[in-house]
Amino acid sequence: MAFAAAAGVSFSDVSLMKQNKKSKRASASFPFIKPDLSAAENVVEKLKQFGKDCYQRFNFKIPATESIQQKDNSLDESKDIIRNLASELDRLIQSKMFNLITQKFKNKGTKEEQDEHQYYILQWAEDLENTQTKQLDKQEIQQTCSEQLSNSEIKFNKAKQILSDWSWKLKDMEQNSIFQKRGCEETLRDLHKESKQGESSILPVMDWIIWTVIQSGSSEESNHRQWVKRKQSKTQNAKNAVGLRIPTPVWNWITKSTAVVTLDPNTANPELLVSKDGKSLRAKEYGLNSWNGFQWKRSKFDGWTCVQAKEGYNTGSHYWEVDVKKKHEWRVGVVKESAPRNGYVTMNTKTGYWNLRLQMGTLMALTEPVSKLNIQTPSKVGVYLDIEEGHISFYDAEKRRHIYTFKTEFSETGNIYPMFGTVETDRALVILS
Repeated sequence: MAFAAAAGVSFSDVSLMKQNKKSKRASASFPFIKPDLSAAENVVEKLKQFGKDCYQRFNFKIPATESIQQKDNSLDESKDIIRNLASELDRLIQSKMFNLITQKFKNKGTKEEQDEHQYYILQWAEDLENTQTKQLDKQEIQQTCSEQLSNSEIKFNKAKQILSDWSWKLKDMEQNSIFQKRGCEETLRDLHKESKQGESSILPVMDWIIWTVIQSGSSEESNHRQWVKRKQSKTQNAKNAVGLRIPTPVWNWITKSTAVVTLDPNTANPELLVSKDGKSLRAKEYGLNSWNGFQWKRSKFDGWTCVQAKEGYNTGSHYWEVDVKKKHEWRVGVVKESAPRNGYVTMNTKTGYWNLRLQMGTLMALTEPVSKLNIQTPSKVGVYLDIEEGHISFYDAEKRRHIYTFKTEFSETGNIYPMFGTVETDRALVILS
């Protein structure tokens, strides 16, 4: 009653119906009544205002039952789309391993699983859409993407529709017609081992297979290069980017570019010990007179304890690996020829350095500002430099997982040199390539 009074609603207003005075005849249970709609609109408006007043004065909250229902429906629809796609891909590739992995697709509907579903559905839909819009003007494509991103719900619904339509198109493809059958089998073999240990889900498996089907008109070289360029660079800021599993065919293609990397002692900080074969380094013990006979050189690190490789690159793609097992501090990456090396210069992308660093147990990419990486510290770091594509990617080389990718433009930067650093005196940093 107090609430009604506060809202200005009278009991006469609330009564929407009154007894018909023309007929006194009534049934045994209820009197015959006639709707009196004359005050209905006024009452509805007052009730609306009453609800607003209650919310403002007493902070009442109405349960969002409709949005919860939509969320549950969205999750179920996502599962259905993934199951339908998996079924069609299973028919195409005819792989026992893929069939075994798909049988383990039992989701409980957790928030993490829903996020993962949405992430991959959006990725697959965008990959499909890009293949259909290659002839469009770049400006038109960018405008379309901008409009989609402004409304995530519309974008997700559109993605589900694209994938649903594509799953029907897959029915027209013949069995065993999937592109790069051998590569898919290698990838499935590795991922099946992980799935048996509960380390992998069906979604990363499907991601690679869907990509190969979409790129069925491309050469193997182009397919792998585009996967690295798109999947790693595009997802850099996404939650699922860190730890992205590299498919076996792509990994084999990356490591084909393995380079022989040898340290250049003439560029080493005087406080570093570089092995005679140029394959390892560690810091000197404190107290040693390391600066006797020091001669200043522009190419010599005299602030941070770093060293660069003898050979730099201005074309092509190159890969090398570094053993950092049980180390607590290290720096691994590349530096451009014209970057400053003297004093304690800020080593980040603005000054010509593209590095990962482990410091005080925290792994970070030295961007501007620094990007902390939520990933387990690797024992072996793989570095992949592609001059033409303009990116430097880092991997956990043992687990074959993506850590971070720097995107840049190497025009007019001169040679790009591998570089390394450490302050530890007991455990050496070792170059394995």
